[in-house]
Amino acid sequence: MTEKSQNPSIRKFIRDKLFGEIGVGLVTLFAFLSAALYLNGAFRQEAEYRLDNVPPLDDPRFSRMVTGLSNGVPTSGEITGFWVEADAIYAARNAAIRQAQQLILFETYFMTPGDRADEFAQALIERAQAGVRIQMIVDAHGTGEIPDEYWQRLRDVGVELRFFREFDWRAPLEYNSRTHRKLLIIDGQRALIGGAGVSDYWDGDPKFGDTAPWLEFEVAYEGQVVDLLEGQFLQNWIYTGGDLSLEVTEITATQVEGERMYIHKDTSTLSESDMRTLFKLSFLAARDRVWIGSPYFVPETSTRQAMIQAQQNGADVRVLTVSEKNDKPFVRYAARQLYGDLLAAGVQVCEYQPSMMHAKVMLIDGSWASTGSANFDPRSYFHNDELNVSTRSPQLVENLESFFAQAWENSHCLTLEEWRDRPLTERIQGRLALLFKPLL
Repeated sequence: MTEKSQNPSIRKFIRDKLFGEIGVGLVTLFAFLSAALYLNGAFRQEAEYRLDNVPPLDDPRFSRMVTGLSNGVPTSGEITGFWVEADAIYAARNAAIRQAQQLILFETYFMTPGDRADEFAQALIERAQAGVRIQMIVDAHGTGEIPDEYWQRLRDVGVELRFFREFDWRAPLEYNSRTHRKLLIIDGQRALIGGAGVSDYWDGDPKFGDTAPWLEFEVAYEGQVVDLLEGQFLQNWIYTGGDLSLEVTEITATQVEGERMYIHKDTSTLSESDMRTLFKLSFLAARDRVWIGSPYFVPETSTRQAMIQAQQNGADVRVLTVSEKNDKPFVRYAARQLYGDLLAAGVQVCEYQPSMMHAKVMLIDGSWASTGSANFDPRSYFHNDELNVSTRSPQLVENLESFFAQAWENSHCLTLEEWRDRPLTERIQGRLALLFKPLL
């Protein structure tokens, strides 16, 4: 047999071997991904249940249910500030930091290099050099773009820094659970909570088609609520290995009674979520209005059923969420796939047009509101550390009414016909994205 006649056989052997190895690699990758989804509970059967005869907001039983069923921690306080959009939010944070006399506590999920991160660091460095103690918890995944030099600058002036859930090969699946909180506490007297990370993204990002700053919010609280929020921070501080000294400081928390408030968090590993229960209770207590703001709006069946039931009970149910100008198209495809039964029931789904909508807010009737870090999605329900404050504060309700009024004017509300006529490519992408719904 000549060399020329052998070449096709050799080439065929190499080609078959190569394709075989690629096939084995793809099967192995699929098996690995399936195993990871399985171990993370992606195929877990969700508990199906109905909440019937939920009392209205003005019934004393509603407060007891918020405390008992959704583990809301009762406290009190007052709203001392409310800001929308990046310039006002970052200015309020930096001003609060520069007023600190003894202690700054800060926890966040997301940071990226840029002007906002540099301004934030400079404010912290100034106070650290003035003798203020600073403790920071930053999520190891969400702040991964920040270079080591940035953190070293902070450490050099005495900032105490802890990373939340760095990857650990001994417990790799824990890396899927992040701290999603955005919390700033000044001297144990004032707390600022919102949805914004520390990033230039919030000024608008051409990559997403933004023509304006992201739609966001920040709320400042004083009073007893700050004591409990500080405790929530310290729980994660010791979880990350931070030392804790409980000495008494000269500054004590403000003794303002203020409005009744409830602190909700999601750190549960159970198949039910405290945050989801809070939302469903609130929907079903509504008589006039259920207005929701969530950029990552991927509600599972029972949440959608509660929204539809609220609509059938006569409430005006609306959702404010992202348009095509968003930072996670994959999540939006999954979300849009789920709009059908909501739109058919009369629920309005409105997409904010100027830029990314990132606020996580809920307004029920004219007397109940919840703001914080939690989205209406499985990730917030079952994976992340979240933190919301819920209250009847007339001031917060009034601010949120103005927030939503401006947002509705700049949003497009989908019709059922539009949803049904969306492109085939989007439908396919939506169905594929929903395969990963438990992790979104």
